Amino acid sequence: MTARERRTLLGVLGFLTFASVYANIVIVPVLVQIAGEFGTTTGTAGLVAAAYGVPGIVVAVLVGPYSDRFGRKWFLVAGSLVMGLATILSSLATSFEMLVLTRALAGMGASVIFPNVNATIGDTFPYRERGRAISTVIGMNTMASIIGLPIAGIVAEATNWRVSVAGVGLLAIVAAVLLTRLLEHKRPESEPGRARALYRQIAASPSAVATLGSSLLGALFWFTWATFFILFFQQTYDLSLGAASTVGLTLGAGVLIGSQIGGRVGDRIGHRPIVAGAILVSGALLFLQTNLHLPLPAAAALNLLLSAVIGSRFASNNALISEQVPEARGTMFAISASVVSLGMVLGPAIG
Repeated sequence: MTARERRTLLGVLGFLTFASVYANIVIVPVLVQIAGEFGTTTGTAGLVAAAYGVPGIVVAVLVGPYSDRFGRKWFLVAGSLVMGLATILSSLATSFEMLVLTRALAGMGASVIFPNVNATIGDTFPYRERGRAISTVIGMNTMASIIGLPIAGIVAEATNWRVSVAGVGLLAIVAAVLLTRLLEHKRPESEPGRARALYRQIAASPSAVATLGSSLLGALFWFTWATFFILFFQQTYDLSLGAASTVGLTLGAGVLIGSQIGGRVGDRIGHRPIVAGAILVSGALLFLQTNLHLPLPAAAALNLLLSAVIGSRFASNNALISEQVPEARGTMFAISASVVSLGMVLGPAIG
């Protein structure tokens, strides 16, 4: 594959993950509106965010071995179509139960996207270049937080939450069209084993199991904070939705900065110390954020730093996962997506 073809590949994958992340976080700035419309508390409204992660607990694991056997492209196309159509349906929900159900359906489509995106990068780039490639894709999807999060909040404040959500669904359908036209379909060069054999290979690797455990802990931490941090700024500093969503730029900017540093430094010194250190440091920073009533500018700066530390972990963790069991790469990423989805569900529900 030429350098130009690699750049095109990263561009297509980055746009798809942008749509997937946007479909997830679009709910964050509109939780108060949803709670008001359907007569629930903001904590209960958080179940709408949690529902997006429920299908990934099971669906990703079931699909992963088949992408190892038959290739990645059509799983990516189908995932984005399901995600987009279900997101549009959620914008038309007439009850809270219907909203939760359609969000779960959107999550079903999204659950096959990231495992296959990361596996495609692992298939294409050598390990010493993989952190940089993963950082590039993370940089593109992080723009969903930097651009999409405040826009979603501002649009919802000017119109309503349904307009914000419907727009994200259309974006996912555009991503599916681009994938169909631009992404080459490739079958694996060698025939991988059956699903059970692939799972057994992963279970037999202590390093692979430890990496998956790290993914779960990181997901619990991140999705709890990412779901409620706008609400935290609204209630702690008495901000409007639009103002709190603007402060929310610090989350996306931090992840963007941290992921670019983490992936590239990890390619040089190794990804393990970055993954291990990020969890410890980010935990300490979140403790300070939630227990010290800092002035708003200081709290925003601390959120930027916290997000940067976690962002450095994202790229390095994916690079580590990609090299644990190479012949079962899609399955490995599918299991990782499953445990991350579990964290996505448990985090907001506990919060």
